[in-house]
Order: sequence, then C-alpha cells, then structure tokens
Amino acid sequence: MYDSNIMLDQLVRWIVINQHPFTIVEEENFVDFVRDLNNDAIIPTADTIKNKIVNFYETDKEKIKSILQTVPGKISFTTDAWTSPSFKSFLSLTAHFIDKDWKLRSIIIDFVQMYGSHAGSKIKDAFVLGLESFSIENKVK
Repeated sequence: MYDSNIMLDQLVRWIVINQHPFTIVEEENFVDFVRDLNNDAIIPTADTIKNKIVNFYETDKEKIKSILQTVPGKISFTTDAWTSPSFKSFLSLTAHFIDKDWKLRSIIIDFVQMYGSHAGSKIKDAFVLGLESFSIENKVK
C-alpha cells in the first residue's frame, strides 16, 4: 500500500525539479503511463498540482524569511536575467551570507517573470521587491 499524500508530494517534487508544466498530469501519455503502472491510481488535476506548489512555496518562503532576518551580518546578492525559448523574460535573485555557524550559504529567494527589456531600472525594481517581500531591506549595505 502507499500513502497518497507522500505520492502527491513526490509527484510535485518531480514536476518542479525537472521543470515540467504542472499540466503534465493531464496529458494523455502521462495518464496512460500511470494507468499502466496502477490502473486504480488517482491522478491529481493540474489545479491540485499548482495549489500544492504554491503551498510549498509559501511554507518555504516563511522558513527562508526567518533565516534571512536572523543573519548576524549583511547579505550579498546576485541576480540573473534571461529569456526562455518561448521568449519570456525571467529574473532570479540569490542571497549569499555567512550563517551563525560561519558557513557560506546561498539561497534563491525570488524568481520572477519580467516584462519588456532587461533594463537596469526593471532589475532594480525586481530586486527591491524581493528585499521587501522578505523584510530584509536592512540587511543590505
């Protein structure tokens, strides 16, 4: 027997790590594959997958927020902007810091779609929004 909650979490993890669209669970070939493995399997909807991803994000965001707010020193940041093959622009924001155990840590804290060019002012605006969403404006010098 299997725990359906654990299986759902594993499916969501597979989708996120391999950057599959959450709608993959509704694709005919995926459904056929799962049915071949277990005809009685309950396949979640794309909306269920999306909601689970959002819930994971919110839970992890609060954990990361707590970690960053208690960093003893300042935090450094890097950004990376790129355009996907489907011509969508994205920006990632990564925080780098020394934790209380003197270990260098790097955490991606934001990943946003940008509209228009990768202009410096747009990158700055996304950066500031990332700082504000984690309440860590005071951690930057």
